[in-house]
Formats: sequence, structure tokens, C-alpha cells
Amino acid sequence: MESEYQCSIDIRLIGGDIQFDVSSDTQFFSFKSGMGFVAIPHFFFTLLQFYKREIKEAHLDCHGNADYYKFSSDGITLFIEYITDYPKEEIYKYQFNLEKYLEAVDRGFKRYLKQLEREGILPLKTQEFAHPLGADVLDAFYDFSSLLNS
Repeated sequence: MESEYQCSIDIRLIGGDIQFDVSSDTQFFSFKSGMGFVAIPHFFFTLLQFYKREIKEAHLDCHGNADYYKFSSDGITLFIEYITDYPKEEIYKYQFNLEKYLEAVDRGFKRYLKQLEREGILPLKTQEFAHPLGADVLDAFYDFSSLLNS
């Protein structure tokens, strides 16, 4: 039986820190960043570019510290390197099926948004500047999801 990828999302609505966890049966990867209103659209835009084969590699920062991620893809496999400098430089490497990774992120974010709707958090009553689930963030997700599901 083929592995099912899972994704869970944690977004701190106050402060804007984000965490996207994706797991397969063999590995677990967390994309973490501060400034969710910047990081989330960049994350979705980068994944879309890999999906459309417009890029082969990208650098994503962890806004708030010196850590960063190198994403690369051959069109089938998504390679991720997480580079941290604390307490010393270390590199952690991950490898996922690109399509399954994208589908897991799509499902996970949809589930997260539905939960926030049930809790009455979404839709937002007002658009605050730099909110991690503001219009720019949601538009980036909807663009990502609609292309992925077309």
C-alpha cells in the first residue's frame, strides 16, 4: 500500500508564528517561520512554482532567526534542506514525492481553515495589517489550491 502523507498546521494568530508539519510513513518535516503574513504566501507561491516546473530550487527564510530552508525539485521529488546555525551549523535533509507533499499541504490547510470557521475565527471581522490569515494569505492559498485541483 502506498504511503499517505499527512499535514497539520499551527498558526499563532497573535504574533504570527507558523508551523506546517508534513509526514510520511518514514519522515516528519516542519516548516516553521515567524511573520506568517509573509512566510505563508511565499511558501505557497514557491510550491506552485515547483508544481508548474518554473523553478528547480528556492530559498525560504525562517523570519525571526538565522535558520533557512533550501527547497529543490526535479519535478517528481521535493528535496528539502533545513539549515540551522544554533548551537552550531547543522543540515537536516528530507525527500518527499512532490505531488503527495502538495496534496497533503492543500488538505491540511483546508482542514485548518474549516476548523477556524467552526470556531468563529474565520472569516475575519476586520482586515488587520500583517494578520497571518489576512486576505493576502488566503488569496495565496486559494491560488495554490485551485491550480493544484484543476
